[in-house]
Amino acid sequence: MNMSETMKLWLGRKSIRGAILIAVLVIIFFALNSEDEVAEVAEEASNTVVRTTTAVNYTDSQSLTLIGDVRAFSEARITSERAGRVVNVNVNLGQQIQAGAVIATLENASERASVLQAEGVYDAAVAAAAQNGIGIGEAATNLTRAKNSALTTIRSAFNTINNAVVSDIDTYFNQPQTPAPRLTIAGKGNTRALEMQRVAIEADLTNWETYLDSVTLDSDLLLAIERSESSVDNVLDMIGTFLFVFKEDENISRTNEFTSLRTNIINTQAALDNARTGLESATDVVRRAELSAAGSINSAADAQIKQALGSLRAAQANLNKTILRTPISGAVNSLSIRQGDFINSFAQVAIVANNSALEIVTFVSDDELPLIKEGENVIVEGRFTGTITQIAPAVDIATRKTEVRIAVQETDIANGDTVKITKDIVLDEESDISVQVPLTAVKFSRDDGSIFVIENDMTVSRPVVLGNILGNSVEIVEGLGITEEFVIDARGLVEGEVVEIQN
Repeated sequence: MNMSETMKLWLGRKSIRGAILIAVLVIIFFALNSEDEVAEVAEEASNTVVRTTTAVNYTDSQSLTLIGDVRAFSEARITSERAGRVVNVNVNLGQQIQAGAVIATLENASERASVLQAEGVYDAAVAAAAQNGIGIGEAATNLTRAKNSALTTIRSAFNTINNAVVSDIDTYFNQPQTPAPRLTIAGKGNTRALEMQRVAIEADLTNWETYLDSVTLDSDLLLAIERSESSVDNVLDMIGTFLFVFKEDENISRTNEFTSLRTNIINTQAALDNARTGLESATDVVRRAELSAAGSINSAADAQIKQALGSLRAAQANLNKTILRTPISGAVNSLSIRQGDFINSFAQVAIVANNSALEIVTFVSDDELPLIKEGENVIVEGRFTGTITQIAPAVDIATRKTEVRIAVQETDIANGDTVKITKDIVLDEESDISVQVPLTAVKFSRDDGSIFVIENDMTVSRPVVLGNILGNSVEIVEGLGITEEFVIDARGLVEGEVVEIQN
């Protein structure tokens, strides 16, 4: 039986024909449904797929990358102030030294000789000033003695006058120390005068005693002598009036008594005069002694000492220029000289630094400056954290950028390393950082540009004012809020296009 006869026999059966019919119907059903799905897929495939984001999300995904140099917090570069041959090198590379330690010494035989000579001149000037000071010292001692003598004489004069008034003159008055004393003898026409003189002397004695309580060796003793002489003269005048009354009354005993009293008062007056003379003389001697050892204003001896001291200081300064010292403690990180070398002025000979305390120095542009703040953390070499400690208040003249210093605690970096610094950028609604979008989001025009936002699944072009281009980003000065969504890639899009958002 051939193949065709077999097929006819198989198809001739009813069950077989029914199965075939069912299979055909199923195939037709699925074919019709698949056409609808294909149409739907085709329709969906015709819509452009876009991704959107906001300025906040975009900026938060960005980071600021900088390159910085590691250096010590305290570092000193030791340079020579003069040219010379190196006779000694006192440190080794890497050695820990203290502040003030000698790094190296230059040849300085002539400088040491100059210091020695200047020391001799200074010592001679000091000795000469000491000799001149002897005469001045003696004169000052004599002046002190004269002051003591004058002060003693003034106080003695008060006691003498006070005793004369109380013990002798007041015997002729009733209530002599009151404002209204009464003369107890016949005044011979001078009663009123004597009573008024007694009132005046009482007031004068009281004032004189108060004044003397404040007089010391430092007071104006010449003025005190003059004040005392005035009181003595007043008492002498009163005694003279009494002598006139006694002579008129021909009372010999009283006349002799007051004559003797007047003699004592005159002696007191003479003592005051001698005290003035001695004080003036001693003062003059001191003045002449000072003038003999001094110029018009400053002492000649002191001037010579200052000149000698100035020469000594200059010689010592020249010597110190040959001794190179470190101003700080630390390790010798660089040593560029050897014994026997000849170095020029201002040549760097060593670098000393405290390597245990490091910081990173970097520079940021004006556009990057708003992205950082003091106290913020950064990532150094992608492994450890640093803290921004200082931001310079002005632009560095050499780099035209702003210096930033970052403190680090890690020991994996060394002084002199160059490191990579990364800082995440965070933008919020209160931030003063400008809105930024990727360059691909902007349709640039001759003046500014535009971006696409999505409204009702359709692209809407929105004009924006552009600012600076920052790497792969651009500032949006006006036209977009930091929380508004925009299309990340505007290439190939047109306004009014139906799109599908897939973020």
